[in-house]
Amino acid sequence: MITELRATFFLVVCFVFFLIIIGVLGLSTIMSSGRWSERKRAGG
Repeated sequence: MITELRATFFLVVCFVFFLIIIGVLGLSTIMSSGRWSERKRAGG
């Protein structure tokens, strides 16, 4: 049972870390939205 708790705790930590990374990437994307629009215009 201890092994199951450790596995569950590990999965939760990885999931939270994953959400934090997505949040940081999302904020950086919003902050540099001007650059993204320029890239889309240049690419399109």
